[in-house]
Amino acid sequence: MTEHVHFLGICGYAVSGAALVAREQGWRVSGSDDEAYPPTTDILTAAGIDWVDGSDPANLERWGVPDLVVVGNQTRPNNPEWLAARGRGLPVCSEIEFYTRLTVNRARIAVCGTHGKTTTSALLAHMLDACGLDPGFRLGSTSLDLGVSARLGTGPFVFEGDEYTSAPWDRRPKFLHIKPEAACVTRLELDHPDVYPSLDAYRAPFVELARTMPSDGLLLLCSDDPECAALAAHAACRVATYGCDEPADWRVQPGVDRNGMQHFTVAHAGAVVEVALTFPGVHSALNATAALVLAEAAGAPLEPCVAACATFKGPARRFQVIGDAGGVTVVDDYAHHPTEVEVTIAAARQRYPGRRIVAIHTPHTYSRTRTLLADYARSFAGADVVMLGPIEMARERGMEATVSSHDVAAQVADDVEVHVVESSTAAIELLESIARPGDILLVLSLGGFDKIALRLRQALEASGVR
Repeated sequence: MTEHVHFLGICGYAVSGAALVAREQGWRVSGSDDEAYPPTTDILTAAGIDWVDGSDPANLERWGVPDLVVVGNQTRPNNPEWLAARGRGLPVCSEIEFYTRLTVNRARIAVCGTHGKTTTSALLAHMLDACGLDPGFRLGSTSLDLGVSARLGTGPFVFEGDEYTSAPWDRRPKFLHIKPEAACVTRLELDHPDVYPSLDAYRAPFVELARTMPSDGLLLLCSDDPECAALAAHAACRVATYGCDEPADWRVQPGVDRNGMQHFTVAHAGAVVEVALTFPGVHSALNATAALVLAEAAGAPLEPCVAACATFKGPARRFQVIGDAGGVTVVDDYAHHPTEVEVTIAAARQRYPGRRIVAIHTPHTYSRTRTLLADYARSFAGADVVMLGPIEMARERGMEATVSSHDVAAQVADDVEVHVVESSTAAIELLESIARPGDILLVLSLGGFDKIALRLRQALEASGVR
């Protein structure tokens, strides 16, 4: 019988969510992490969960020997606490296995793909919640609508279907553990080159997902992306498509922004639905359409799901407007892949036409930056000014620096003003000197660049904008 669950990597979004779900079950919860930082640290502490910053075998007895050790995928194979748990023969499972055990008798929905997973999953959960279906969910960020990154619920369970590895001993992507009744693939483009050395390698688990879907299931594909659409040939179940181009089953007609809302239409089976969405950009309209299709497949009525789009706050750090200071608007976004940078800048152009866009970006990991370096040639085409901070080393901390932000800067078009800075402090100082009323300061960074968005707003408020 499980009474005490201990989490390794407890401060990651997905693992902290699992810890909160375990707490929701009434179990004793403890955990550890390395170099942890807010907001998850604050959330765990506020929930009364015992945790410590620093992996150590002693943590396995600090709060009593656990009945189960749950291991996050950021835990490294040489982690001393993980090695001690294995050496002692303690029951161990990965974070995604923990969720699948808890949801074994639930209808599961998986949102997969290179981009848009978190936003689409969060909007789907928001829709199902608005319909009174009490969804469970596992997200890669905190839902600003639902207040947490995970909840067990009693209705359909929404998984953000991560394609990264599951655990130190399990190189399979997380989404292959889910066994969903309905799944969506938003886009298929090479990512995580530290795990997938080629597009063929990256594509393979998505093909396996299609082949292993239940015969009475649903596979939803974005038909605008040829790689994504090609998965239909491997599907073992019914396939539906959505996109802006023919022959999508759910046809999206991108619209315009009015009063801080994007207005677009979706045509399906002879009917046309008008949607007002809080998020800008064609990619956001496509994400919302995917959520609508999945919600309907889960038994939710369409009308309240459409209405939920107009109240959607989103997950944290997805085109999150931090505020205005001196006529300058600061927006914080998680974009870290070159394609995500490109579409987020395009979304800012749609939401704020005619205003100067200053893109502040920190590339993520040496392996991704090096492999996708040439793609940066198109990423910043929509920006007026680009500021690049140091590469976020993340899990590659301690490895040789094989590429730098100066290499990224060299890819940017000559007609775009580019600055490379060595720290967030230097970035703030420079931005204070060049910002002017009407500017959009768009932060594009997985790690948040030392919370630079919030600090920028505070600095501009203190100094004023000339």
